[in-house]
Amino acid sequence: MHPEDPPTGPDQLLFGLLGLEARAGRLEGAFGADPELGLMWRAGAALTEACRSVGLEDIHVTEGDVVLRAREHRGTDPEGARGAEAVAALLPVLAAPGDLARDTHAVLARCLRVSLRREIDPRDDRDGVERLEARVSGAERAAIARDIAAGLEGAPTPFLGALRAATILRRATQGAAPAGERLVFMAAEHALRGGAGRTREAAAPEPLAAIRRIEAGWIFLPSIALTRSGFRAWQPGRPAGLCDLVAGLTGELDRSIGSLAQLRAWRDGVRRIAEAKTRRSRLRDVIDLVIREPIVTTARMRDMLELSDRAAFTLMDAAAAAGIVRLVTPRRSWRVWARPDMADRLSARTRRDRAGSRGRAADALEAGEAAEPFAPPSGVARDPDHAGAAAWARAAAREAEALEQLDAAMARADAILRKHAAKPRD
Repeated sequence: MHPEDPPTGPDQLLFGLLGLEARAGRLEGAFGADPELGLMWRAGAALTEACRSVGLEDIHVTEGDVVLRAREHRGTDPEGARGAEAVAALLPVLAAPGDLARDTHAVLARCLRVSLRREIDPRDDRDGVERLEARVSGAERAAIARDIAAGLEGAPTPFLGALRAATILRRATQGAAPAGERLVFMAAEHALRGGAGRTREAAAPEPLAAIRRIEAGWIFLPSIALTRSGFRAWQPGRPAGLCDLVAGLTGELDRSIGSLAQLRAWRDGVRRIAEAKTRRSRLRDVIDLVIREPIVTTARMRDMLELSDRAAFTLMDAAAAAGIVRLVTPRRSWRVWARPDMADRLSARTRRDRAGSRGRAADALEAGEAAEPFAPPSGVARDPDHAGAAAWARAAAREAEALEQLDAAMARADAILRKHAAKPRD
């Protein structure tokens, strides 16, 4: 039987569970021996898991949509906005789940608060915690917490403990918060693997900040497992759903184990390049930063490494030439740089041509071109006689002229610097 085929009987399910835990143990051991590897893998995994979890709620969003859409001039895109907002809410919980075993009430509240199922009743604008409080009494909520804590204490394996926590919550909420259940699943696994108990509270989290310095110990990625090869429903309490989850997680862990070699090869390769540079080179600092923070802006690099604006731009260009980072936004607009493995994730964008909301920057990003930093709304672009078309054209021309002047000034500055650098010192 292929590892990704769902188990069809008790014996196969048992062997599937054993294989699942063995694969997870390999990853956990690799990350324990090489913490940098764990940081790099979990940063990308957290972003993708959040996007797939939102996708299971029938809101299609990709990693590139989440990170880059806020800096693009798009038309009305309500689905993209909802998806990006939902992912941004999930990421802080994934990045730092907290201690579900010792602080069960607080972690449960966080997981339910970011649940996506407000659409169950459009007239009900309460969040997941408030709906749960209205549905079950205080004594019942305390019983839920006790059951989850007891299940974690006696869990034979991380997967079975996480599965029990998710099914307890599902039974209590009658399946009203599946995204919250998946978060509880990952928080339970995090606690069972001895993860840190810290949390990150933020009213309006920024995706770039949420995936910096991941403090999580999870290995299993339920949403990715259920959506990698087709679509499988999240049904942890049903035999068929359990078999699908085990099969999906097994295949995903195999892919994750294989990706570690690529992450190691990138890190070792760029460090060899940096070691060949002079001692004054800051490329080593760039490598250390992007290992912890896979997506950076020039401003972030400037602040973290205490550089001038000019030095930050020059250093990022050198880092890109060395293969340390890739530019993932059009060059003349807001600049975002990403580690190569994260850049590959961000390259996938959602096409919303049917809504007329796709920006030029997204098209240019996929084509690898430098897009115009300034694009009119889709209605203006389609109608040259639109009342705002002339104003948009004049503004774009002024911006292009200003950028050309800036490029010319920087070229003159480069020439002056080269001239003085070439003069011999007394």
